[in-house]
Amino acid sequence: MDKYLLALLGEAGATGLAKAFYLRFKDERLKKAYLQEMSHWEFFRKYKRSPLEMPVYIALLAFGLVVSLFGMGVTRKVIRKVETGAIDFYVKNFPNDPIVEKILEEEREHMEI
Repeated sequence: MDKYLLALLGEAGATGLAKAFYLRFKDERLKKAYLQEMSHWEFFRKYKRSPLEMPVYIALLAFGLVVSLFGMGVTRKVIRKVETGAIDFYVKNFPNDPIVEKILEEEREHMEI
């Protein structure tokens, strides 16, 4: 499967999760993560578009709202799991890409929330 399509859909989902977590907790770190995820999604939109973007975004927004009901501890575990998967994907599929390196740096910051 196309790595740009996977990255696009992954960032659409990550944006949905980040928005859900920010809406629930109103934490500035979560707002910053949401805005960064949105910029990552916009970056991959330059390379690929898909009709699945909005359904993935909405599904993970809803999932994120449900997860957030279990509290910040569970939310942090989900964030770490998702960000670990994203980091592994980018390292494997986009080696030595300077823009993706910046995205990787931001993804690592999200794990500290």
